[in-house]
Amino acid sequence: MSTEAVYHHLTPQTYMRAWKHGKSSSIYVVDKGANGLGSSKKTKKFAGIDNYHTIRAGSPISTEDDCKKFFHPLNGYIVKIDGKVVNNVLDMNNQFYEFDKWTIIDNKGSIVSKSGKDALKKAILSIHVKDIEVDWARKYENDWNSINAAISNEVFVHPNSQSIAAIKRDELIKFMVSLEWRTIPYHPELLKIIDVLFGEKIWGVDFKLINIPEDERLFPFLETMYDEYAHSYILNNHRKFLAGNGPIMDEALDIINNLVVVLLLAPSNGEFITSDNPVCRFTNKQGDLEYIFPINPKIACKVTRGGTQTHYPLKRLTKSELIIFNNELKDNCYKGYILRDQNLSLYF
Repeated sequence: MSTEAVYHHLTPQTYMRAWKHGKSSSIYVVDKGANGLGSSKKTKKFAGIDNYHTIRAGSPISTEDDCKKFFHPLNGYIVKIDGKVVNNVLDMNNQFYEFDKWTIIDNKGSIVSKSGKDALKKAILSIHVKDIEVDWARKYENDWNSINAAISNEVFVHPNSQSIAAIKRDELIKFMVSLEWRTIPYHPELLKIIDVLFGEKIWGVDFKLINIPEDERLFPFLETMYDEYAHSYILNNHRKFLAGNGPIMDEALDIINNLVVVLLLAPSNGEFITSDNPVCRFTNKQGDLEYIFPINPKIACKVTRGGTQTHYPLKRLTKSELIIFNNELKDNCYKGYILRDQNLSLYF
């Protein structure tokens, strides 16, 4: 299974569509820092970046299988780097940034001209590996509608209950945790790690200040060395998660095994907003960390300590409590937050 999709949603369309208005596939988006009613935007082109979850030649996390795909256009050629014949595709990948200095010899023994090398380089860079986007959609995004529907149905058939069975709990938690790692700004714990790994203390230079020339960037959004290495580190963690291990899965399993997921229910005269960064951590008035995620306009979840993993406790919010949560979600957005209805009295 593969995808030719170029625009990769960091916040998936299937999630955002719970906030679509009417029969359209559009949502109302309010720009960060603004307080208006927003403008209608198609979910198809919101909360994403072209080729964000794509790996191509030169990426530090490329596997041998990736590199065999990237350098397939060189089959039948002899490649020399610094005067030595190189057959190992991983070595080619590690030194791809110096491709223009390579000597490439065709099957007739002739050195390939500059125009010929440019054509080969273009062919190599046209090969994109998109397994992260494909696998996340298959394993998580495609199940979101059933998770949302199952939880919503259980809530609404027990209108007076204090808790409901924790149906689809593991699936909800894995979706929510991986979504926080997908979106921008970076997950706060991830940010701490990459700031250490790619910071001045280890390398003696600030990678954030090393700009990459436009024609040498793996992708246009990777403007600095920090961006390039941080992006590769993130994609590597996504690959691990999709294989069932790594720090993203560790965080999900910690919540699954040790924490409680409380469902927050909006009052009849209110709704939750969401955003392009919908998993929100904030410190409440008591100084405690809260972690909330809107499931749909009427239900959000909160992760907390204590209690049970077999049930979802239900907390019915007052309008003033809803407004507090919505303001936190609003402040947490990256470029914009989402309304289902252009009626601010529902939200604030």
